[in-house]
Amino acid sequence: MSSISYAEEDEKPIPAYVELKPNFVVNHVGNESQLKYIKTSISIRTDETKKELIEANMPLVRDAIVMFLSSRTTEQVTGAIARETTRADAAIAVNTALEEETGTTPVQDILFASFVTQ
Repeated sequence: MSSISYAEEDEKPIPAYVELKPNFVVNHVGNESQLKYIKTSISIRTDETKKELIEANMPLVRDAIVMFLSSRTTEQVTGAIARETTRADAAIAVNTALEEETGTTPVQDILFASFVTQ
């Protein structure tokens, strides 16, 4: 017989958000090797039990995002579909860095509050 009650089985992790401040301004390679930039405001969606882990590793998180965004091409950051792919790939990049350091992948999603390219 299971010792877990139905109420405990139905409990879902409480969502939590970590706002990354300051905003990111990152150079990336444009067409014909022109230097362009991305300015973005980012929050990370996780659950309440993993929020402190992300905050404790903020230098690693920010570095992973900067390195990831600076590797993007103009085509990879232009348009809604490309930004959605960038958002998903950024979550993978941050989780990869955190998994190497902490053994866990706490990032559920990367959320862009703003995303400007020039």
